[in-house]
Parts: sequence; C-alpha cells; structure tokens
Amino acid sequence: MDVSSGDTVTAVNLANDCVAGVATRKTSFHAPKVVNCAGAWSGQIAPYAFPTRPVKGQMLCLASPSRGLLKHVVRSPEVYLIPRSDGRILVGTTVEEAGFDKRTDVATIQRLHRAAVAMVPELRNAKILQDWAGLRPGTPDALPILGPTPTPGYYVATGHFRDGILLAPITAQVMAEIIEGNNPDYDLVPFSPARFSKWQAAGQL
Repeated sequence: MDVSSGDTVTAVNLANDCVAGVATRKTSFHAPKVVNCAGAWSGQIAPYAFPTRPVKGQMLCLASPSRGLLKHVVRSPEVYLIPRSDGRILVGTTVEEAGFDKRTDVATIQRLHRAAVAMVPELRNAKILQDWAGLRPGTPDALPILGPTPTPGYYVATGHFRDGILLAPITAQVMAEIIEGNNPDYDLVPFSPARFSKWQAAGQL
C-alpha cells in the first residue's frame, strides 16, 4: 500500500469516463475506486465542485487545576468544556464564515476563556496551554454529502460540519457497503450528492 502524507490531491484521474486514480502535486496514484473525504476542501478537487465550504472554529486548551474538576462535558450557550483524562480541558468554540483562514484571534480566545471561567470559576487561574482554529466542512443544507457520484468508481463522504468525529464510524461503515456494491441499512437518499440540482445543471455534479 502506498501512502503519501502532506501531498495535496489536485484532481481525480479518469479513463473512459471511469475513475483511474488521483493526481497529487508530487505524483499520481492508480486506483479503480476513489473516495473524496477532503472535508472543507472537497469541492476544490476536479472533476466535481461539491458545495462544501470552510466554517472556522477557534478553540483553546487549559491546564485544569485538578484532574477531578470536571468528569463530563459541560455546555452553555457561550461555550462548552471537554475534560481530558490527563487534566487538560478543551474550550470551544466559534462558528465563523472566514474562508480558509485558520489564524486565531486574541480577543476571541480571551472571550472563550472568560466564558469558561464564568461557567467554572475554578478555571480562573488555569494556564492556557494552546489555542488553534480548525475548518469544518459546511454544506448548503447542513447535511453530509455521502454516496456515489455520476462517475463510476468515484464516491464522496464529506460535509459533516461539527460532527465529523462522531459520525466517522457510521460513515465508514455505510461507505464501505456502498463501495462493495451492497445496500446499507440506512436510507442515504437525503445525503446523496445528486440533491444539489444547480450543480448538476452546471455540469459540475
């Protein structure tokens, strides 16, 4: 098995209108079946412009003053806190339409910190270990895009927005069933890429 890390996929290669592999900036890989699971970048890989967009989320990580301070996720309208077994507490998150900008903003990180302290005052003196921003794949109807494309051998699994980690296992299961030619136990019609009629009319999907 060939693995290429950090090598951007630029296009899906076709032969006789079927998938033949993928092209990257460094090389090409031959494959009879390809799954586009590039998240917010899924729509940038030819031949189809899937209607995904990046939705920015800024977060920070705190060093809890006590490992037993929180034992489960705590939420409020302003912030949520996720405790880790090593004493870290994740604080999130924003929902921003900012394109592919992954920079963090000091004022935003401070606002999240204040919201965390307001909910759990014991975090007042907690050290900020790290802050970062991620890009979630959003779609026009806020639903994932799952299933085969009009090109034989080419599949897509993207658009999970904020639930990518939670939905990864079931997504892998149903996509494996589809690729193997079996009917999954779940109705995937609401998630079909074919539902975006205007992209079909434009010859993109």
